Amino acid sequence: MNQQNTKNSKQKLLQEICLKQNIPFVSYRLPLETEIISLVQQHSLPEKLKTLNNIEKNTGFVVSPFTETVQHGTYFLKPDDIFFSNEIENIYLKKLSENNLFLSSKDKSVQNINTTFPAEFISNVNQAKYAMLNGKYNKVVLSKIRVEELDDSFSAPDFFDRLCSKYPHAFVYLMQIPGVGCWMGATPELLLMLENERVNTVSLAGTQISTGVDIESYNWKPKEIQEQGIVTCYIEKLLQSLFIENISKTGPENYQAGNLIHLKTAFEFPVNELRNRFSDFLKALHPTPSVGGLPKEDAISFILANEVHDRAYYTGFLGPLNINKKSSIFVNLRCLQLFDKQFVLYSGAGITSSSVAEREWEETDHKMMTMMNVMNKY
Repeated sequence: MNQQNTKNSKQKLLQEICLKQNIPFVSYRLPLETEIISLVQQHSLPEKLKTLNNIEKNTGFVVSPFTETVQHGTYFLKPDDIFFSNEIENIYLKKLSENNLFLSSKDKSVQNINTTFPAEFISNVNQAKYAMLNGKYNKVVLSKIRVEELDDSFSAPDFFDRLCSKYPHAFVYLMQIPGVGCWMGATPELLLMLENERVNTVSLAGTQISTGVDIESYNWKPKEIQEQGIVTCYIEKLLQSLFIENISKTGPENYQAGNLIHLKTAFEFPVNELRNRFSDFLKALHPTPSVGGLPKEDAISFILANEVHDRAYYTGFLGPLNINKKSSIFVNLRCLQLFDKQFVLYSGAGITSSSVAEREWEETDHKMMTMMNVMNKY
């Protein structure tokens, strides 16, 4: 076994032990990087945050839902141990396997979660379009879920490893936090990054299936251009409202994420422009029109009133803070929630007045294939 395989096997063993003992942890790999980083909190429970104030000064991993509810809050994993790609000691793994502090909080059965029927989704799309024609919304993002049985041979660490191999441009993670559950994903959408005294955020919207041609060859219909423009305009107005200057903007340009092509516009500015307003900026950004809609509060109200399922942490945000002198927060897209014998897939589509409901249903199917293309190999 070569050195890299040895490192990976130790990371997998760490993940397996944490999953079995229900120990809070996260393993992740940033886009276009090879290093897998694991954070383990084995002596206490992650904190349920009342506020995001000063969160940028902490070291750890944050996860927040689509909307805050009694059932779903924002949690911060403050690691006792951080492991990079260097080898993990066997004595540590042995002690970790003997940690029984968290077994009592284990709850991994599917409850009140049902697959979305096409008629339900299509009805919601048409209701949203009708409301748009009457001037209520510019865009509403609607989602669906799909419950599937887990194969007996399924291994979350192996699945994580395969996601890393298949989606080098995505933020790939495997996370288990009591109160949040066990989630995995390969999300293409950056919400906010702080590195080298610079802040980055993106507008990502519009979707078509990759056909394998050159990335610049894809053309866009008015609906997708409109959808991307709505998100971009929202971010531009937000930056203006916070009096952020010295902004560098690039795009829109074609961007590939797995089997899909999107339109992306990137924004970058000096970190001192935030003037200790990191949490304000994060709260103002989330949820962006790429996962909620516009006007923001009205669109969210429509979603909560019409979607039967609970999005939970799908279309929320998550990511590491102050690890390797970098903070990277991503929108939780292309993800699934793991249970003992089942998993739940989540996906969504941006609805505008020109949307065709049946095509939006097909788009959500294609987005689910990010996970299913890897899952079906079992």
